[in-house]
Amino acid sequence: SVYTGAAIMCNRQSPDHQDPKCLPKAFNILTSIGSYRHATMKLPNLGIKMAYNPGVMVSYSGRLVRHGIRVDEGDWIVWSWFLQDSVHNYTHTPRLDYARYNLADLNAYKLAKYNQANFAVYGKL
Repeated sequence: SVYTGAAIMCNRQSPDHQDPKCLPKAFNILTSIGSYRHATMKLPNLGIKMAYNPGVMVSYSGRLVRHGIRVDEGDWIVWSWFLQDSVHNYTHTPRLDYARYNLADLNAYKLAKYNQANFAVYGKL
């Protein structure tokens, strides 16, 4: 895995915060499971508030994006994977760079998306 850290949180509210030790170029990944209802995730500096239901995976830059989770009732577990700069400093490994798109890859994606759309239309015959 490219991730340098992982955390498991159980039945824990998470007030709005940022992760100052995480790389701004890297995206955290959170996966939620459990038997709970009425959970919300807020990304306040993006103006986003969304339902955070069991089975949802979310990815964002924990350093750049303020985030918080509220669960009103039930049991839940969140797995979080992240990258911290201190690990790269300690191991003398190169840091990530921002994602870049190759125009050829983008054109191939558009073609594949177009073909999938056609297949969905013809699949109803």
